[in-house]
Amino acid sequence: MQKFFIRHKLSVGDVVNLSDSDSELIIKEGKYQIEDVIEIETYERHFYGQITDITKGSVEVQIVEDLGIRETEYIPSITIIQSLSNDTKFNYFIEKSVEIGIERIIPIQSKYSLKSKAKAIKDTGYWNKLVKDAVEQSRNIFPTIIERPIRINELAKYSLEGINICLSTESAGVKPKDLRKILEKDDLSKPVHIAIGPEKGWSSSDVKVFKELGFEFVKLKGNILRTETTGLVIGSIIKYLKGEI
Repeated sequence: MQKFFIRHKLSVGDVVNLSDSDSELIIKEGKYQIEDVIEIETYERHFYGQITDITKGSVEVQIVEDLGIRETEYIPSITIIQSLSNDTKFNYFIEKSVEIGIERIIPIQSKYSLKSKAKAIKDTGYWNKLVKDAVEQSRNIFPTIIERPIRINELAKYSLEGINICLSTESAGVKPKDLRKILEKDDLSKPVHIAIGPEKGWSSSDVKVFKELGFEFVKLKGNILRTETTGLVIGSIIKYLKGEI
């Protein structure tokens, strides 16, 4: 049975609409009718849902049975790998990430980061409080996951399959590509990982790590964005293209 994903918590009896992309798929394929049962997954659990209405652009489903905790690990749709900056900028980045619905943040210590992994680990409790407060303010039911800070060479321990983008400039020893061209040639249903460096940029050793992990390097056109806003801008663009915003 095909599974469909809902981006917030659910309970038996809830009536929800599938995402625009999932609704479009069901309507286009014509495989499902009203009263058919489909499987629904959230970040934490999976359910059976019965289709209650199909309109021109939307599919409505009622949750009829709770099937328990997810059997497979949740893979975030968008992860931002953010080089550690000063407290004010990093805290701002966290708050806005929650508001726009970035699923995961991996803080990293790169060569020119303004904070070390050891010092940043002490901030994780406060970061989680920021997430909680931002969730309440934005009504984003699922809080952004913030991983423990790591050094850049520890990224290899993560599964980073999908679309991997690293913001860079030609001065970092690579020839960056246009973001539009990379996104047009890839399947945006895949997980996306976006690496954002510090204001001073990536070092040659940092770039080597991303090359070995299969990242593609991009450079944005127009104004130069600050480190705390770059990931938010790209994340918002990708969420829009994925039909998630």
